[in-house]
Amino acid sequence: MFSAEEGTIVFLREMDFVLLPIYLFFLLLFAVLYRNIKYRNTTVKQYFMPGLLVKIFGALLLMVIYGFYYKGGDTFYYFYDSKAFNNAIGQSLKSFFDLLFLPAGKITLATYEHTRWLTFFRDTSTWTADKVYGVLSVLSFHSYPVMSILMAFLSFTGVWAMYLTFVYLYPALHRQLAFCFLFVPSVFFWGSGILKDSITLGSLGWVVYTSHQIFFRRRKVLRNVLILVLTSYLALNIKAYILISFLPALMFWLFLSYRSMIGVKFIRVISGPAITLVAIVFGYFLIKRIGQEFTQFSLGNVLTTAQTFHRWHGYLSEAERASGYSLGEVDGSWQSVLFKLPAAVNVTLFRPYLWEARSVIMLFSSIESLILLSITIMVIWKNGLRNVLNHAISNPTVFFCFVFSLVFAFAVGFTSYNFGALVRYKIPCIPFFLAGLVILHHICSAERERKYVEELKRQSARANRYKSAAGSTLSHEAKPEAKAPAI
Repeated sequence: MFSAEEGTIVFLREMDFVLLPIYLFFLLLFAVLYRNIKYRNTTVKQYFMPGLLVKIFGALLLMVIYGFYYKGGDTFYYFYDSKAFNNAIGQSLKSFFDLLFLPAGKITLATYEHTRWLTFFRDTSTWTADKVYGVLSVLSFHSYPVMSILMAFLSFTGVWAMYLTFVYLYPALHRQLAFCFLFVPSVFFWGSGILKDSITLGSLGWVVYTSHQIFFRRRKVLRNVLILVLTSYLALNIKAYILISFLPALMFWLFLSYRSMIGVKFIRVISGPAITLVAIVFGYFLIKRIGQEFTQFSLGNVLTTAQTFHRWHGYLSEAERASGYSLGEVDGSWQSVLFKLPAAVNVTLFRPYLWEARSVIMLFSSIESLILLSITIMVIWKNGLRNVLNHAISNPTVFFCFVFSLVFAFAVGFTSYNFGALVRYKIPCIPFFLAGLVILHHICSAERERKYVEELKRQSARANRYKSAAGSTLSHEAKPEAKAPAI
């Protein structure tokens, strides 16, 4: 438990120690049965249960750390607010659905009694997360640990779907891709418990999977469209910048995949710049449209919002010894923002450095960042910068991974200005960046092997020709001269 301004939030009760094993048993039983039926005799079967178990472990570990180390945090306020949905359904089913479909901040006579004391009712982003956890609260008898493992399972379904998408494209890399999507510590820790990040990570996974099913494989279109609409709605309402980063990358993925089907060479050549322009224009109007709904993402306010984050996290860093960082001054112009792009991407992917860690949790984050930096350097070193750039641009899937991860890394690196916040915000881009590196290394290695085999064949052919020519010469020289006929 921990003390809030208006009282004490109890996140562990005696009843939870009974409910948790029961829910965990049936959840794992269902998972095992589903795995054995769905993925029998497949290479991915071996990763299903370990992937789910680390998600559950991450969710419960987050509960322990926030409950006994930090002794507070947003996670407990989502749990606190979710009680309103239990109260509403206890009153009537109609009250529950009235509350579930109530817009953020809207006061109605029917729902006022349930909303007047909520922490996150006024903000669309947090209220949407409240609704998700409200449903889980009803399903779990308002048990924090049970809600945590249910959220871990729901988030896992999206992450698993995303993993399957990439395994379909590169089945030989099933083991490496499993590490990228399922077993990165920061991703399964921050993306599993009762936080907004768990919802958005799972939603992003389903957006990737359904987009691939609809636009590339054309399978079960109606079902996948419904899932895409629902998960996109959640991602858009909770963290709109995830979709802002994803959609241009998806457009490039589609274009590069289908470009070879364009028969006219002139159109094929100009289509690249054209799709880039369309992506920029699309991104502009998307941000503008989102800005009408969410003021902080509007074009007029995005720089002001970023500068506010800078000042606030700068204050925390100095006054409260928080893990802050600085990218330098931003004068309010878009030019100054673009100049910060390399530093913002670097801070998201490769920082905090070891010497910047101020806590045990930041130390683990810095070790993970160091490993990511080492993998990046290794891929470039082994394959050569020119090779890496050529294949990153020419391969549709690799290009998609890097466009999304780098755009996203810039967005969160530029606005967070605090390592504690950044380590949570950046988790959607880490699997894509790692997957891009893994696929890139695989492509470059395959090309080296192909060239090596071709060179061996050429050498063998030359040797055979030499032997053939030498044998022919020897045969000619050894042939006896014809004797002159006797007279």
